[in-house]
Amino acid sequence: MINGIILIRKEKGFTSHDVVKKVKSILGVKKAGHFGTLDPLAEGLLLVGVGNVTKFFDFFVGRNKTYSGMIKFGYATTTYDNEGEQVGENKDIDLSKIDMEELLSGFRGRFLQYPPIYSAKKYKGVPLYKYARKNLEVKIEPVEVEIFSLESEIVANDTLSFRTVTSSGTYLRSLAHDIGVLAGTGAYLKELTRETVGEFDLKDAITLQELESQSGRESDIQKGVIPIEMLLEEFPRIIVSQNGSEMVKNGAMLSLKDIMEVSSGADSENYRIFDYDGNLLAFAKKDAVLHRFKPFLVFNNK
Repeated sequence: MINGIILIRKEKGFTSHDVVKKVKSILGVKKAGHFGTLDPLAEGLLLVGVGNVTKFFDFFVGRNKTYSGMIKFGYATTTYDNEGEQVGENKDIDLSKIDMEELLSGFRGRFLQYPPIYSAKKYKGVPLYKYARKNLEVKIEPVEVEIFSLESEIVANDTLSFRTVTSSGTYLRSLAHDIGVLAGTGAYLKELTRETVGEFDLKDAITLQELESQSGRESDIQKGVIPIEMLLEEFPRIIVSQNGSEMVKNGAMLSLKDIMEVSSGADSENYRIFDYDGNLLAFAKKDAVLHRFKPFLVFNNK
């Protein structure tokens, strides 16, 4: 059974769901899911969890992300990218005559951002894009996002390249749109590449074609997978006895007498529990009063 994360280099034109469906087909697995949507317009790094790693969603979805891309000025679009319909008339602009540092300064740090109406963000359990397609108005609430860095370079009179590090949940289409509003000409996201998600980097990713080409042998498939045992290494590692393994598998509290080894490091909120053979059994939290560990996420390694 395959349990791990595959770093996929998503191509333009594919939805994140398309990629997951293809990974399932190539690997012949039932359980797979992505950790953070990339729009069809965008390309770049998509984390796909396979097997038990699909349970890791909450641990990875909140990681900071790095993007690069292009913003085209002159008019806005309905979808905030180049796939939407033009909104308003064309407006001439020469970006070299604008103080770009002043223009972008308000988009660094924490601020409230409205997601695009054409997005998978849900309102009353329904994705916003479904309301948009039916021309239904909904009250979209802004969400707090954080942009840690935002660098830019003018590549044409009406085109700006950028690179940014953002918090999870930041919409780059909204960023492009809002910059265009402030510039007074309108703008939309022309290109977008996701370069990093947390500690994972696009340079280490493989394409779906590469994954498919190595799918003939189990050993080759594993080359593209970061195994579950190597993930979330910031959580201390606990090795338990045979009796401890059985207790953990049943979700029971783990006592100190069943712990054979604990990795060095400061106390943590979460711990990884392994058997003596190196198999990841569960995640657990420490009860400071009882000095025991309570599993909250148990894995089936069969």
